[in-house]
Amino acid sequence: MSNECPENGSISIMALESGIKYASLDEAPDVPLLIELVGVRPNDLAKLSQRFTIDLEDLQDIQDLDERPRLQIEDKYTMIVLRVPVNLRIKERQNSTIPIAIFTNGRDLIIIQNDEVPLRKPKLRQKIYLSTTAADIIYKWWEIVIHSYETTLDIVEATINETEDIIMSEIYPSQLEWFFQLSRDAIFIEAALKANMKVLLKLERTHVLGRMILDVDRLEELEVDLQQQVELSAIYRELIENAMNAYDSMVSHNLNIVIKTLTSISLLVSVPTLIASIWGMNVGLPFEDELLAFPIVMGLSFAISLPLLLILRKKNLV
Repeated sequence: MSNECPENGSISIMALESGIKYASLDEAPDVPLLIELVGVRPNDLAKLSQRFTIDLEDLQDIQDLDERPRLQIEDKYTMIVLRVPVNLRIKERQNSTIPIAIFTNGRDLIIIQNDEVPLRKPKLRQKIYLSTTAADIIYKWWEIVIHSYETTLDIVEATINETEDIIMSEIYPSQLEWFFQLSRDAIFIEAALKANMKVLLKLERTHVLGRMILDVDRLEELEVDLQQQVELSAIYRELIENAMNAYDSMVSHNLNIVIKTLTSISLLVSVPTLIASIWGMNVGLPFEDELLAFPIVMGLSFAISLPLLLILRKKNLV
């Protein structure tokens, strides 16, 4: 598929029935087309609005990274907005999920993405170009959206397992900052999945988009797959919450051990300190005229401290 690749995006154009690729929208004939935009470019949106009679404001909605999933049916076109996850391994990111939009007039199909959808199986994307109808591509894109969450939740699961091991072995886990970010991501991912589910259920009820009739059975299969991801996201969110609670418990436990140890050491040190303070006063004291006064005082300190140390050791306080 031919691409125009400026700095901030690309556009791909292909005839659905013939599979012929076109370098620009101006070259494409009046046949059913599949158009994919990665990165939103104002000039492309204006051309798409003019050629396919789509409200420019609806096309521009995808630029808002907080756009919520919805199904919008107009007289001349239908707009489906979904949210897909970003690559969670990229730490310098603003969002956990971003919107994509699917526009169709029943014949042509326009896919607008702010960024590439993360997939573990690139073949799913290639299957789109083997489709010859707009309806089939809509099904395939739902599969891509669902699989993108599957890919992302695998990352979440792996991170949970790694961090749980680290929490048990380190007082200050090295990956804790990323884990805090992941707990935030899990909440947004679950919310996005539930919002996508609402759109899919509404699409099942409608299933007629202009001249295009969607297969309800196929949509129900997608619903089952999406529901599995919703349930998994809820499970992983709870696992993250449990791991965070475990970390808090470990920190409290370690802090108690440190305080207990310091208290025990202070108790041991206080005995010789008290004895040294008493024999350091400028008043008359026992053994002051004895040549062995210093060894006697030191022996007295050890005689009191040693049994105290043994008692604390027996009680695992030091």
